[in-house]
Amino acid sequence: MAEAVRPKKTKTKPSGRSQDKKKKLNDDLKSVGNLTASSDIQQPLPGHLNETEGPPLLALVDRAQPQPDHKQAGDGLEFTDIPLSEPASEDASELPVAELSLNTGTGQEEPDTGEETVTKSGEAGTCCAGELDTGQQEHRGTQIGQTCSDSGQAALPDVKQTEHCTPESALETSSAPLMVSPIPLHFVAAQLFATESQHSDSNVIVESGFVSGMLSDVTAASKSECRAPAVLPLEEQESPPSLVPVELVKPEKACQRLYPELSCISPSTLPFTREQLRLWEPGSWLGNVELHVSEFEGMAHQDGHELHELLMQYWRCRKQLCQAQAELQAAVSDCKSTQNRLWSFRDEQLTLQGVCADQSKVCGYHRYQQVVLNEPVVGELQRLFESKAELLHQTLALHSYTALLSRLQVESYLYRLLCSIPAARALSVQDPPRAESPDLDSQPSSLQPLKDSISVLFSFTRRLLDDAQFQGDIHLWLQQLVSVLHGVGSVGDHLYLLNHILRCPAGVGKWAVPFLQIKVLDNPSGVYHFMQALAILVSPVRTRVSYLCHMKPSEKKSNSTGKESGNWTLVDEGGEEDEDPETSWLLLSEEDLVALFSQFPFDELFKHLLGINLKGACQPQATTSQKMMKIFAFATSLVELLAIGLETYNRSRYRQFVKRIGHMIRMTLCYVSDHWAQYISITGAPMQEQESFSREKLQVEFDELFLRAVLHVLKAKRLGVWLFMSEMPYGTLSSAMLWKIFYIMQCTESEGLDRLSANLRPDDCVRRLKDPEHQGKFERWLVEINSSDGICLLTTFAHMAQPKRADGDPEFVKTIVLEIYEVSYVSVSTRETFSKVGRELLAAIATAHPRIISVLLWRLQETIDRVGMVSLYLFKELPVHLWRPAAAEIAVIRDWLLSHSLPAVENKLACIILEGLNWGSCGQSGALFLDPSLHTEVALLVVEAYQKYLTDKPYGGIISESIKQVSYLASVVRLGQTPESSFNQWAWDLVLRLKLHSNDRCPQDAWSPAPSTITPVPEISETPTLHPVLKAVKAGIPIGCYLAIAMTTTGHSLERLCCDGVALLNMLVQSRYLRAVVHVLQVVLPLVYPCQYYLLKNEQFLNSIQLFLQLDSGTPQGMAQQVTNKVTQHLTGASYGENVKLLNSVIQAHVSESSQPGRVGPAAVLEFWVQVLTGQNLWHRDRTVLYLLDHLCRAAFLHQQEESLQKLLYQQHKNALGYHGDKGLLSSLVGWIVAGNVTPSFIEGNSLPEEVWFSWVVLNMESIFEEDSQLRRCVEHELLTNPSLPPDQALKKAQTRLKLPVVPSLQRLMVYRWAHQALVTPADHPLLPLVWQKFFLLYLRQPGPEFGLEARGCIGRRYFHSPAHSNLLKEMRQRLVEVADFHHAASKALKVPRDCEPGEGEGSSRSPTPEHMTSPEVHKELVRLINVFAVWLGDENLQMQEVYLPSLPKQYDSHRLAKVMQNQQELWMEYMDIERVQHELREVLSLWTKIRTEPSCLHNSSVTIFTDFTNPQAARDRILTNLQKHDAPQAPVPLVSMRAPVPNISSSALSDETSATELIHDDLSALQHHAKLAALRESQQVALDSELLDTLPQLYSNREEQLSMQLECRGSGGRPCQGSALINVKFEGMHKHEAVLNQIQSLKRDVKQLQTDAMKPPPQSVAEAAVHVENFITALVNAYKLQTTALSQKIGIAAFYQVVSFVCDDTQRHPPTRQFFSSCIEILGQVFIRDTQRECKQMLTTILHNRRLCNLLSPYFTPNASPRELVPLYEEVVLALHGDSGDVIFMLLTKFDLVFWLSSSQPHFSERSRLMELVHLALTSCGLQPDDEILMPFNLFCKHWTQLLCYQFPDHYSDFLRLLMQSSAEQLISPDCWRASLRALGCTSPPKKKSTKIPGSARETTAVSLSSQQIQETIGWLSDFFLKLHLSKADFRSFGLFSKWGPYMDEVKMFWGYLLKNVIDLEFAGLAKEPVGSVQIIKVLQALHSKIVGFFRPWILVLDTGEAR
Repeated sequence: MAEAVRPKKTKTKPSGRSQDKKKKLNDDLKSVGNLTASSDIQQPLPGHLNETEGPPLLALVDRAQPQPDHKQAGDGLEFTDIPLSEPASEDASELPVAELSLNTGTGQEEPDTGEETVTKSGEAGTCCAGELDTGQQEHRGTQIGQTCSDSGQAALPDVKQTEHCTPESALETSSAPLMVSPIPLHFVAAQLFATESQHSDSNVIVESGFVSGMLSDVTAASKSECRAPAVLPLEEQESPPSLVPVELVKPEKACQRLYPELSCISPSTLPFTREQLRLWEPGSWLGNVELHVSEFEGMAHQDGHELHELLMQYWRCRKQLCQAQAELQAAVSDCKSTQNRLWSFRDEQLTLQGVCADQSKVCGYHRYQQVVLNEPVVGELQRLFESKAELLHQTLALHSYTALLSRLQVESYLYRLLCSIPAARALSVQDPPRAESPDLDSQPSSLQPLKDSISVLFSFTRRLLDDAQFQGDIHLWLQQLVSVLHGVGSVGDHLYLLNHILRCPAGVGKWAVPFLQIKVLDNPSGVYHFMQALAILVSPVRTRVSYLCHMKPSEKKSNSTGKESGNWTLVDEGGEEDEDPETSWLLLSEEDLVALFSQFPFDELFKHLLGINLKGACQPQATTSQKMMKIFAFATSLVELLAIGLETYNRSRYRQFVKRIGHMIRMTLCYVSDHWAQYISITGAPMQEQESFSREKLQVEFDELFLRAVLHVLKAKRLGVWLFMSEMPYGTLSSAMLWKIFYIMQCTESEGLDRLSANLRPDDCVRRLKDPEHQGKFERWLVEINSSDGICLLTTFAHMAQPKRADGDPEFVKTIVLEIYEVSYVSVSTRETFSKVGRELLAAIATAHPRIISVLLWRLQETIDRVGMVSLYLFKELPVHLWRPAAAEIAVIRDWLLSHSLPAVENKLACIILEGLNWGSCGQSGALFLDPSLHTEVALLVVEAYQKYLTDKPYGGIISESIKQVSYLASVVRLGQTPESSFNQWAWDLVLRLKLHSNDRCPQDAWSPAPSTITPVPEISETPTLHPVLKAVKAGIPIGCYLAIAMTTTGHSLERLCCDGVALLNMLVQSRYLRAVVHVLQVVLPLVYPCQYYLLKNEQFLNSIQLFLQLDSGTPQGMAQQVTNKVTQHLTGASYGENVKLLNSVIQAHVSESSQPGRVGPAAVLEFWVQVLTGQNLWHRDRTVLYLLDHLCRAAFLHQQEESLQKLLYQQHKNALGYHGDKGLLSSLVGWIVAGNVTPSFIEGNSLPEEVWFSWVVLNMESIFEEDSQLRRCVEHELLTNPSLPPDQALKKAQTRLKLPVVPSLQRLMVYRWAHQALVTPADHPLLPLVWQKFFLLYLRQPGPEFGLEARGCIGRRYFHSPAHSNLLKEMRQRLVEVADFHHAASKALKVPRDCEPGEGEGSSRSPTPEHMTSPEVHKELVRLINVFAVWLGDENLQMQEVYLPSLPKQYDSHRLAKVMQNQQELWMEYMDIERVQHELREVLSLWTKIRTEPSCLHNSSVTIFTDFTNPQAARDRILTNLQKHDAPQAPVPLVSMRAPVPNISSSALSDETSATELIHDDLSALQHHAKLAALRESQQVALDSELLDTLPQLYSNREEQLSMQLECRGSGGRPCQGSALINVKFEGMHKHEAVLNQIQSLKRDVKQLQTDAMKPPPQSVAEAAVHVENFITALVNAYKLQTTALSQKIGIAAFYQVVSFVCDDTQRHPPTRQFFSSCIEILGQVFIRDTQRECKQMLTTILHNRRLCNLLSPYFTPNASPRELVPLYEEVVLALHGDSGDVIFMLLTKFDLVFWLSSSQPHFSERSRLMELVHLALTSCGLQPDDEILMPFNLFCKHWTQLLCYQFPDHYSDFLRLLMQSSAEQLISPDCWRASLRALGCTSPPKKKSTKIPGSARETTAVSLSSQQIQETIGWLSDFFLKLHLSKADFRSFGLFSKWGPYMDEVKMFWGYLLKNVIDLEFAGLAKEPVGSVQIIKVLQALHSKIVGFFRPWILVLDTGEAR
């Protein structure tokens, strides 16, 4: 197996000593090998091969070889039955023979010689033996021989007999499955094979580690003889085979050790080496990384790809579009800034002068503004508007269209790409062409185009893209292609994507994470995919810089803006620079790596590894030792890969990512540990014999796995990975490994941890840990490292001390505790940093091991001088409540408390420890956690210390009131608290927690009639140990008084309580220790309730209770106390009454406890307290008393004891009214009766809104009194007999009749009392419906039949006739509405039933508490009932007359109304919210429960840092829980079926003209419609800009205004001005026209909206239509070129004219459509129209009818292609000539090549003559002076004129002269035509300054010349023509020819001169030889004169009148 993980390792040469050891061992093995018989040799095992024997074994394996059948190979393949990438085989009955694979890993060179191979094998074999001395080596060799010979379990084969065994023969017998799924061979470094023996009953397994070592030694001994692999067969066995290792060394004899005994690892259970473990997990993941990267780099670069060019084009278009958008924004900004410069504002000032009434000159000033319009800015703004419109509607529109078109081209390419791949087409293309279903497992070659395209797209992600649209499109197309590749690709393709992702710039995690998809479950290659992808991720990314060459910082800086700019340098915690700024831009961001790492489904991997089925069920019972070994091996491989990640990303910028890797290393160990814990629990001692590996061997392997992981984590410094070491599963490690790891963690700074760990023994660890030098070195190292790493390390130590199973090591825990203590508190250099965390860790360890508190106590006693005050915080944090101190430890605490002063640390520490102990009970048993004697001992210790330190201090005895008040104030405010006050508070808090009274220790016996005598109660004066208490009682110290009651017979005997206890209790009250009073009452009152009389008659007790209530009620007595109360309320805001609430809670607890069977009952408790509370003066006015009575009344209601309370109150009520004739009492009531003659009552006023329960009892009692006294009955009788009698008169008459001793008041009648109470009772009070019921029982009474009278309705209305009482009814109606609304809202709330936690305060009685809410059903019923009450109260008919109840509507609830009218007193308990009442009672009881509960018990469920790793059920649950905690990978990119971007072109469209026309009609219509919309927007833009430009100058104007100003002088003589001067002035000031402003704002909004619409990209359908048409044209042209047919040409011609028909001004204006139609017409015209004979006339007609299309169509008008039609075509052109068609005619004329036509066609003379006339007609149409518009066609006509003249000259010379002279005579032709004609005839003159260049070649001009005869004839013809012309018209006869021929005179003179000169030259040439003066010369001269005269005669002839006629 290749070593691909650590390339730094180098092999060292073996020393001489090791060579001697090997030689000795080989000799022993050789001697043993001779004992083996040749007949015992089984199938040989493939072993180490030399080079000469052929290729390695793995090279012979075919990658496509089918997997062997497991059942055929053997029912149970234990050795390889769980391939990590395949499901585990459940059948495991037999074992095949194991084979050894050869190390053939990539990257490792083959050995050159066999000797070298043997040497390396020998080294590998000996490394497993460990570091043993020579004697041990020899003994091992001997032991091997003995074992092999004696047992017959194994024997070495004869080497010679194994030579015939070749690798091929071994391969043929191999039938075991591979460890991983079938993958390409070059991806695998090695495989593990198993060979089935020929005899199934003799299948054996050889432990690979030892077999390889022994075989290596045998090979070294006989290397010259042995070539084939050596085999070590085992004898046949009846029992199943096992892999119990061969004993190499006898266990050493145990000996005495100085340090604790540790379980030593025997040499027989040494761990496997990494090479041996690779036999169980053979994947060479790191070696395969290079192969994948090499393959990737061969395909990643695709610069010349077609898609690359398309994307570059799209990118360029997008850049142009973005640039145009930027220019548009700049133009808009320019327009805004220019508009701001449109106006100039000028400040003006007027000076006003006048004379006031005092005749004084006054002067004033008025300032105003004038505005000036900047005219040049208006023009500038107009130009800006025009350029903006041009930019918006031309440039931007074109670039938007081209960008959209380019994008569509890319999508079309991708669509064609997917269609070209069969598998991809079936998977991702909508409606693919019908084809055979492709094989999804496509060959890599078929997917190569897809991968190439993905590479191209990835290359654009590595560029600086500022365009978000382009970047988004790239990502979108990548998602489409990657989703297809996910569906059809292989594992290699997935890894190909990962390599691409890792070479993308930072930020790739935001968009490419879903590209990484790994599935382990139900995937044969899932494990390979996972591990190989992980190896690629954690390995350094090769050649990343070359892929990111376009992302250089120089380019990036220029594009960086905002917060991205700036140079930042990342430094580590020490301030050192962590990375190079020059290369940091190349690195991936941490978020990217974290996102990619989250895509690895570790949960699936571990499910597969641990054998968890798809339903999530663990099956640890199916795990064998071999499976366990495979798990260890695979976990080792996984941890090593993760460790590579720690090394690769060892940067501060990757801190969080490295933490995730560390977390995953921890999770790996946790999963393996939990599985190992389950395996240990399942495999018992009997099963161990059947396993191949012993438990000890597996434990060693697990320990080694753990150690490797720890070493990897320790190497990752400064990154916070050490945090995860604290959470590793140390619970499943062996004790020896714990010592080893504990020591290694303290040696992290040393180099060579691997070497140190390999040579370290547990006993060495213990010894070195005790070394002070090591301790100092460790402390110095802690100072140097980061504090966070140090904290993690200490936390790890604490976790290692967790609770273990039975084989735990207490000494190990003690060592760790002392180590943490020394670092955190003793060491001066480290305690400042680690004191806090050390305190927390020690507390956590103490929670698991409370006994270590004793260790810390003794160590602290030794070091307290150095530790000091910090020890207080330590013991405050320690869980002292779990500690049971021994007597010696209590003695230490006693010494600290009594021997040191209060400020001393020892004293405070003793206080903290005693305070932290658990003085309560343990669990549900009720027994005290600490021994009761300890409670007593501590109480005596406290009182002794109290007397020692506070005897003469202001904390005990009788102290003056002033001193008490100061101390009381200081204690409340808590400012500047002295040690004495703190000790006083501590002492009282502690003694109140101690369980000193027997009722506290045995609460169940508190209510028993006879006291328990199990533990005798001491007598204070007779017990010597109670001397401190007796001394304190005599000194009047309150704490002594409390202890005397609690500990002695004073508080346990009713007699002693009445004699002595009440006095002590009174002293506590007077000393203000009220909480102590409550504690005393809680324990002693159960003795009193059966015999209440003694305390009820004890005045001192009653006075004490009264004083208690006064002190805690908030109304202190005495001036000093009142001042103190106000001050403390102002400073602290504290509320009084806490002790009263505690007392109330005790009373309620007594009521509840007394109700149990066999006890006094609740009535006794209630009566006792009612008598105690009502025995005070004016108790009904004391709010504290009423508060207690209210709760007592509620308890009485719940326990149905109201009658007992009513009796007591009834008697007091009667006594108060004087019914017993007590005049003294009656006279004392004068102060009670107030104005208005109000009858005395226990309810002050009309009602009590807070004490509703008390009011309920009192009102019921008064109702009973009213019934008993017959008062109400008598009043009702008076009212019935006298209908007009008011209620007050009726009351007086009733009083007179009944002769009552006290005159009753009207408002004391019960009907009013219940009405007032119903008004003030809170809406949510449970008694509210019952109070209203009581009211309606009186209000709706019908007493008539009782008196024998007629029933005339209810009597209630008679009580409410007065205005005051009628208002009361109104208030009641309103109150009913409010109550109904409240309960309706409450019924909508959800019920949250939760018990009140201890310590929660009492909820308010006015509103529901948040923790508990009344059931919504109760609220709904209350809403219905309240509505019924409202109906009853509002119906007058019920009062006026008797009503037939069954006839009433439903809302009256007639059944319940009948009960009320019948005076049925049964309460409506169904409306009573008993649940709320019970909840409030629980809240009250919780106050005392909280006081009596130990503070530690409130936190006894605190979370511990330890996890029980040995519990199999917890391990199983933990596995399943942890599997749920893994981050769910992002889902793969959804596969969206891609539709064709553009519809396909059907074949029918290429073969049928109609189909073709229909095909493109809709597309062309869409394009034309889009162009029209764009043109409309452009025209609107121009109109709006124009209107805005016209409106802006109208915004401001200078308008004339008139101002009147009054000016006054300062006055004179102290008098003001007598009269101001009134001055009127006119000025022109700036005025802003609001209407214009509104119009401008409206125009700007319209312009902005129009601009927004115009900036939108064109619809996708427009681009699709254009591409569709282009595709059709392309297909048509290709078909035509492939096979030229008339049909194809016909379709092309029809398409051409159809396209032309859609061209209009709008399409030509809009750039996209202009470009589209131009290109379409160009292609169709060139292919189908140009040079087509029959299309010339149609084309000309089309052009003439659509002259705007001339530029488009003229290139395809070729008249020369139709020679026969050229003259008619020319005629049409000539006839179409007019002023506005010059350009069209010119373009058409350029297509007529007359020279070519004349030379090629040689037309007839008639045709040429006709053409001559047409040209002449065109020239005459141009006129004498052609306009500029037709000047260019005129020049072409002139050219054609001369070309015809010169062709076959002089055929057309006569016509030429005739037509020229005729048109010139009428001035119809331009002189330029003369010039061109003369030039063609060779008649030229020197050029003039003003001349027009006439088209014509020099060759044409010089080729034509007149002959002498032609000249003679021309002169003659011209003479006759002009003569006739002169005589033809009167104008010519009168004025001559000059009048008409003036424009041509220059040309005529030139022509005349040319002719005459030629004639003269010709004549003189003939007279050259004649002498001068000869007759011949004279004749010639005469003839010439006659001819010249005749020639000029028409011009100079003057005719008289006669001749003229």
